[in-house]
Parts: sequence; structure tokens; C-alpha cells
Amino acid sequence: MKQDMKQALKDAFEAPEPVGKQAFFKTIRPSNISQLTFLRIQAAFIPKPVWLLSVFLFGGALAGAVFLHQDTLWIISSLVPFAALTAVTANARSRVYNMEELELASRFSLKSVVLARMGIMGLLHLVLLSLLIPLSSIHGAATVLQAGAYLLVPYLLTTVTGLWIIRKTRGKETIYGCGAAAAVISGLNLISRTAQPLLYETARLYWWIAALVILAVLTVLEAYKIIHQSEEMICSLS
Repeated sequence: MKQDMKQALKDAFEAPEPVGKQAFFKTIRPSNISQLTFLRIQAAFIPKPVWLLSVFLFGGALAGAVFLHQDTLWIISSLVPFAALTAVTANARSRVYNMEELELASRFSLKSVVLARMGIMGLLHLVLLSLLIPLSSIHGAATVLQAGAYLLVPYLLTTVTGLWIIRKTRGKETIYGCGAAAAVISGLNLISRTAQPLLYETARLYWWIAALVILAVLTVLEAYKIIHQSEEMICSLS
């Protein structure tokens, strides 16, 4: 009896076969989007607080470069890990909120989206760092080359650590882990100036340059691994 009722209800409320479905789909053509438009769209998906925090951090560092004189370089170098944090976490939102499968169903590949967001934040910070490095050295605390190394090493160290955490964790743990890493790197960077002054002698500059090169390579490798991980997810869902 129950089966008869279920069948009767199914027959009564079942939706009719769509008429002209395939013909309708053929009338829909996706609009062409240029690379510049694609980047603009992805920039809009980066949360406004991330942009504001990046500008605020670099604005504070810029003010310090003008007004704080000899302490400028060390204050700025302790702030840049948090700038790197904003770039890293901007690319981790889909993982934090478990939205990767939804992004996989979008028009653009997840690989393209990840690359675009990394590139946008990286370009912004590159421009701002290019302004801060010479400003950090104007009071004679270090040469431009030294200032560049002292700022880029903690920035890239935070980036590499954050990207590794993003690959290994999911959910809110990702944000907490990246934030903790940035705080530790910032604190160590601030303390090391007085605790290990020998590290900052001109004769040790080649150590910093070597670390800079290694971290730059590791950053590229970690970014590649994240993109490869995204491609594996696409294959597993297809």
C-alpha cells in the first residue's frame, strides 16, 4: 500500500521533461574575459581587511622611516612578517572555510585563481617593499643592500612557513598557525638585534644574502606544491 502511495505521489508531482533544453544551452555563450579583467575580479575577492592591513602596516613602517631615525630599520623588519601574513592568509580562505570544491566548479581553474591571488598580493608588497628598503637606510643604520636583506629575509621566512602550514592544515587551524608563525618570526627578529649583534655586522652580509636566495627558492617550491595539490584535488573529484 505504501509503495502504491509513493508511486502515486511521484507520478503526480514529478517534473515534466524539459522542452528544448539542449537548444537553450546552445544559446548561452560565455563572454570573453581578458587577463586584466580576470585579475581585477580576483582582486575583488581578496577581503578588504587584508588590503587595509597591508596598507596600514606599510604606512606605519613608512611613517617610522621618516620620524624614528636610527630605529627605523629594526621596527620595519619586525612588521614585515605580518605583511607577509596578510598575503599568505588571503590565499588560504577557500581552505579555511572549506570552499575549495565550490571554487573548483567555477569557470576558472583553481590553479589560475591561486596564481592570480598570490601574484596580486605579491606585486603589492613588492612595490611597497621597494619603497621601504631605501627609506630604511636613509639614516645610516645600514646600506640599501643590507636593509633589503634584513627586510626580505623575515618576509620570505614568514611566507614559506605560512605556505607550508596551508598545505598541511585545514580550517581555522590554518589561520592560527600562520598567525603564530608570523608573531614568532617578528619577535625573534626584534630580539636578535640586541641578543646577536654579530649577525648584523657587514662581514656577515653574505649569510643574509644566502638565506634570502634559499628562502626565495623555497617560496617558489611551496607555491608550486600548493598548486600541484590543487590539481590533485581536481583529478580526485573529476
